[in-house]
Amino acid sequence: MFNKIGNIKLLPPVSWFNLKQLAGTAYKSIISSIIGEQSDRRLMLALASSEKEFYNYTRYHKNVNGKIVPNEDSKRKEMWLDFIADTGDGWNPTYSVAYYAAKQGLKLNFGDKQFDTKRGEVLIFGGDEVYPTPSKKGYKERLITPYEQAFGDDKPETPPHVFAIPGNHDWYDGLESFTRLFCSDLGSRKFAGGWFSRQKRSYFALKLPNKWWLLASDGQLHSNIDTAQLDYFRAIADAHMSEGDKVILCISEPVWIYAHKYKKFVAEYDESDLIYLQEEILKPRGAEVKVFLTGDLHHYRRHEELNAKEKNAKVQKITAGGGGAFMHPTHGGDFSLLTEEQQLPGQKPREFELKKSYPDVKTSKRLGWLNIFFPFTNPGFGILTGTFYLITIWIVSSTFHFEFAHNVRGFFDQTLRAFLVNPVAALWLGAVAAGFVFFTDTHSKWYKWLGGLTHFFMNLFSIAYIGLFATYINNTVFNEGVITGFIFIPIIVFALGWFFGSLNMGIYLTVSMNIFGRHDNEAFSALRIQDYKNFLRLNIDDEGTLTIFPIKIQKAARKWRFRKSGEADNSFIVPEDGSIPELIEEPIVIRNDK
Repeated sequence: MFNKIGNIKLLPPVSWFNLKQLAGTAYKSIISSIIGEQSDRRLMLALASSEKEFYNYTRYHKNVNGKIVPNEDSKRKEMWLDFIADTGDGWNPTYSVAYYAAKQGLKLNFGDKQFDTKRGEVLIFGGDEVYPTPSKKGYKERLITPYEQAFGDDKPETPPHVFAIPGNHDWYDGLESFTRLFCSDLGSRKFAGGWFSRQKRSYFALKLPNKWWLLASDGQLHSNIDTAQLDYFRAIADAHMSEGDKVILCISEPVWIYAHKYKKFVAEYDESDLIYLQEEILKPRGAEVKVFLTGDLHHYRRHEELNAKEKNAKVQKITAGGGGAFMHPTHGGDFSLLTEEQQLPGQKPREFELKKSYPDVKTSKRLGWLNIFFPFTNPGFGILTGTFYLITIWIVSSTFHFEFAHNVRGFFDQTLRAFLVNPVAALWLGAVAAGFVFFTDTHSKWYKWLGGLTHFFMNLFSIAYIGLFATYINNTVFNEGVITGFIFIPIIVFALGWFFGSLNMGIYLTVSMNIFGRHDNEAFSALRIQDYKNFLRLNIDDEGTLTIFPIKIQKAARKWRFRKSGEADNSFIVPEDGSIPELIEEPIVIRNDK
């Protein structure tokens, strides 16, 4: 269900553990993985737009016959950009971010300091622009409408532009909807409100003032930069970059986090593509990546280069995925020090120190315990567990010959007998146990089996006690009636399976996340926390100094109203509660000392 204000749907956050949602997302994920590996739309976009174009923001732009072109007579001295990732989920958090990002300026406090910032002349969406899966309707309701209403009737002299890279959720239809929205020349190129889109590919290059560049890469579903994309960046670097150029690199996943987390398991995540881009494409032209920006993890986390040669221009790796989706935890692993892969033989790999996390670890851990209330926060999931409990008792009890067990030991003796003599029961229990093992989020084989089977036996014990309780009710109230057993035992089993199966999932996720640091995505998607949002505002000044303002919105608004007549606000819809934007930490400054 959703609320409405006028004719506008205020959609709730995606209910990830709803049975229909689980099935739909799983289907889309499987299909997109198969299609994505066999048919890469990035290659088709490269063929359709063979020119190695970049977008020149060292000049202001004007609209000529509906086409955006640079005004060669108006050189920029400085520039503002906004970076927003993982948006397009529920209305409350998405619009809270859009509302403040659309303002012409924001005054941001940090302690006793205040900083004046301006709306980005270019808005960069950093991946996963819509949830749960992409479609024309999904983008319209969950992304375009919030940004239209937030921009309102503001009419700036120079309209801002928007660019986007896709995340895995954008890829779930093979990038079809994303391409139509951001990369197509059909229509006016008006994205939403006053923002206009320009890109022709799912990756792009922006030339910024004072020797800065922004390169944005599409990692598809496997965090890889394909050959056509590398050729594109190589052509841009060879023809247009020069000694001393600095680069902001936007990617769809924090591969430095995943590489660190899974390195001992020799997993598929590594930074080789990023290192190749830096060492083989940019470095020969004298350019260097100074800032890595990404989303995918829905929190803020910044790592800074240790022992940097340029003390006033240390390389930053920033995860800022707080644009509107559920919050991800900042606890559950030690990311205090990251080490890049060795680039050249004998060369010491760079190290990056964790400087700031938002929310902080203490708050994140406290929120993680809320999954104890899983049955109430995810009621739809109980349909799955209730059905699973009912089918399991039905299959196993078919071997009992109506000899009801009177204690847990008797139930497990009969279950073991059913497993040994009933092929259907054996296949069912084996398949279910394998499913629990497969679900366990870890690359450690022993932990996968131990965690999965523990979760399985938690539910098997619950099934045993629920079966005994249902049998006891039938025996005492209905004197072991067979007909009443067929009627009331399934009702009791399903109802209690709905609750205790969900409770077991909540306990499993809580322990996995808060004690073992596993299942961060499942644990916090179940919580659907709308607060602790963030986005980045960047400024390049006339001296070539880059300043990054990490902005937080502690509490997303829940109450909304239309703007009143004469009210000094450009947005059509305004919040009645929620937090005002503030800085997460002091602005990050990268000076141009060369």
